[in-house]
Amino acid sequence: MLITLIGFITGILIGLTGTGGGVLVTPLLLVLTPYPAIVLIGTDIVNGAFTKLIGVFEHRRLGQVRWRLASFLIIGTIPGTISGIVLLSYLKARLGGHELDHLLRLVLGITLFCVAFLLPLVRLGKIKPPKTWLDSPVFSARLNLIAVGALVGFLVSMTSIGSGSLLMVFLLLLTPYPLGELVGTDILYGLATMALAGSMHVRMGHFDSGLLLHLVVGSLPGVVIGSRLTKIIPERYFSWLFTVLYFSLGARLLVG
Repeated sequence: MLITLIGFITGILIGLTGTGGGVLVTPLLLVLTPYPAIVLIGTDIVNGAFTKLIGVFEHRRLGQVRWRLASFLIIGTIPGTISGIVLLSYLKARLGGHELDHLLRLVLGITLFCVAFLLPLVRLGKIKPPKTWLDSPVFSARLNLIAVGALVGFLVSMTSIGSGSLLMVFLLLLTPYPLGELVGTDILYGLATMALAGSMHVRMGHFDSGLLLHLVVGSLPGVVIGSRLTKIIPERYFSWLFTVLYFSLGARLLVG
């Protein structure tokens, strides 16, 4: 029941803001359940693929998906995601179970701290995006998008965090599009990234079907509700909540 409730709450956050999946599910389950970190990461990524598939349908229906923007991000996520899985496989072969678990907790905690630091700076307007960015003819703008897609794909495959959390920070920083469109585009990118990373994690055995079932039962209705709330609730009300939550979970993982 607790796992299903966590899935439901994070499903709402994914649909509403594009963030809240791996950045909440994996840290919370690491704290509240006895599953190994690598199993939680793999299972959460598979759950994220299902959740984001529903989110894409909902945001597409609302006209909130920038397909061209997503295409550059997805080009980058393929090599980034594969690199992350290859590195994780290498570490699994070289480290013991306890050492790998500790390393993944450390990476996850540090990433949460980075998100908690950057999020308020971007959303309070301390760092503002250019008026036109993707529409610029400068080739480097496209390369930057591909690089962002690769970096986030790498982090997603390694920790299950990043698809919604880090990418939204980059999109808010680098593009001038309305928030609803960025959320929809972010979810489409996350679907491609998590489908690729999830299939590789399942193949490597980093997966628990019972855990996935409980998460999916909660997250699928949650993402539908969250997607529809984007038309009702201003996103600014959630900025500081996310920052405090990310910082708290990151600290708990690092000291635990």
